[in-house]
Amino acid sequence: MESTGSFETKAWACMEAKGKFQPHTIKRRAVGDKDVHIKVKYAGICHSDIHQAHEDWGPSIFPMVPGHEIAGVVVAVGKDVTKVKVGDHAGVGCMVESCRNCKSCERGEENYCKSGMVGTYNGRMKYPHCPGYHEDPNQCEPTYGGYC
Repeated sequence: MESTGSFETKAWACMEAKGKFQPHTIKRRAVGDKDVHIKVKYAGICHSDIHQAHEDWGPSIFPMVPGHEIAGVVVAVGKDVTKVKVGDHAGVGCMVESCRNCKSCERGEENYCKSGMVGTYNGRMKYPHCPGYHEDPNQCEPTYGGYC
């Protein structure tokens, strides 16, 4: 099954640094040709989520929907996806993208990407091959984590 059009989903978000988590609605883009849409069933809470929400490690993007220990079920896939299908169980770690061109990325060690990985949340889709990329870095699509 392919998903069509963007959609809204419920989330738990911090609206400002050191703010409390509260119900929020975020807009997700349509599932692209190489995307997998996961219905989140579980998302762990990690102290790094709190550090990011408190801006302990530098400026953050708000509203912030943390969560990088995600488990769920695949509900839609893009037409070019071949390794997973609707109904499969899936998980997401702390990163969703990298430059794909540096030596670390070429070795399959994207976590050491020379240009910097794109985090599951509190990041922006900063590479031209990323859906949601924009030439203006501040206009790149933000990433939202598993608290949705």
